[in-house]
Amino acid sequence: MNLNFKLNLEQTQKLIITQQLKQSLAILNMNMNELEIEITKEGQENPVMEIEKKDPIDWEKYIESMKRNSRKEQYSSAVDNSDEKTNFENMIRYEESMYDYLKSQISCILRKQEDQAVAEYIIDSMDSDGYFRESIENISKTLKISTEKAKDMLRVIQTLDPAGIGATSLEECLCIQLREKGINDPVLESIVRENLSMIASKKYKDICKKYKIDMETVGRYCAAIRSLEPKPGMIFESSNEKYVSPDVIAENIDGKFVMRLNETSIPKITISDFYQNLLLNTQDEEAKEYIKQKLNSAANLMKNIESRKSTILKVAQEILNRQIEFFEKGVNYLKPMILKDIAQELEFHESTISRAVNGKYMLTPYGLFELKFFFSGSPSCEDVAANSIKSIIKDIIDDENKKKPYSDQKICAILDQKGISVSRRTVAKYRDEMGILSSSQRKEL
Repeated sequence: MNLNFKLNLEQTQKLIITQQLKQSLAILNMNMNELEIEITKEGQENPVMEIEKKDPIDWEKYIESMKRNSRKEQYSSAVDNSDEKTNFENMIRYEESMYDYLKSQISCILRKQEDQAVAEYIIDSMDSDGYFRESIENISKTLKISTEKAKDMLRVIQTLDPAGIGATSLEECLCIQLREKGINDPVLESIVRENLSMIASKKYKDICKKYKIDMETVGRYCAAIRSLEPKPGMIFESSNEKYVSPDVIAENIDGKFVMRLNETSIPKITISDFYQNLLLNTQDEEAKEYIKQKLNSAANLMKNIESRKSTILKVAQEILNRQIEFFEKGVNYLKPMILKDIAQELEFHESTISRAVNGKYMLTPYGLFELKFFFSGSPSCEDVAANSIKSIIKDIIDDENKKKPYSDQKICAILDQKGISVSRRTVAKYRDEMGILSSSQRKEL
């Protein structure tokens, strides 16, 4: 064999293997929505592939069904008797945490890890309305950094989306939003900073007299102020909805938990009969080569999707094995566990486990959980403790009088009676992370 030809062949084979491996790793790392987009994209680019999507159903009803059946220990019959057994495509709604959204922006803006850490600490210190009401001096003292450094990081946070976030007062919040809108009017800014109460009290004539402006200008100023958001963090309680479909489902069948894949959430790929027949019957060698190339591409994609499903199921099954008390008794029984534990048991690389749990979700009788939820990063078990506290907070809210819901401060007091000492800010943060509305929004008439 010609030496140059042999070298070129080996290089080509290595390139193909590398591309296949890259696709395999990328697909394993994708969440369900990303995978659906990738399959759709491949289907549009590859004519031999036919993509079949499932009709959506109401996942929320399915969760409620699981919860009811978990109390009766009749999971199997309830699922088997459902007309929707094979239609698990409808999405479950959840809201992105304000804190996570801000931190994701910080990671793109700040390069130094120490700066990111300071900014994230300040973000965690903000209330659910998006305000920073702590003392900069306390932050600098706690983190052992200069006051100027803390102020710099706060100023960075105040440039983030949504506009007005990280403000220390209502006046500052509105002024930040005015500048973001490109409204650079010294008189309007002065009114907002010093005499906002006059606008609230509708003392328009006094404003005209004080600032030597006419009533028409005051009207424009009022309209500009009304267009602003006094609580920029509140948008995270009603918008920015994302949709999640579980990758795996934990079910109790005859008193024993089993893990299964949510097969129907992934669009089904089939090979076009037309192109199969064309490959067999055409005499055009160029057309044959093209079809073979596209068939290989489709086969590799299907193989990588099957590999993804197999890996995720193995990881989920091992989570079930190690966290069986969680599934049988509830969130308070979550045990410390790290990625390395699963990697060693399954004889996978730790990075493979990380990809398998990243953005993947499990549906349980207690709700929808990201697979990362089951892992705690250190022996201190802080994450486990946080999840337990969240569970208790949820129980407190579930049992409250819906006409007189508990404030975050009241929940804090109830936790204190149970021997759990956390701040009101922490209660608000955990409540936000669970997607639970504030007391005023939970109130029923």
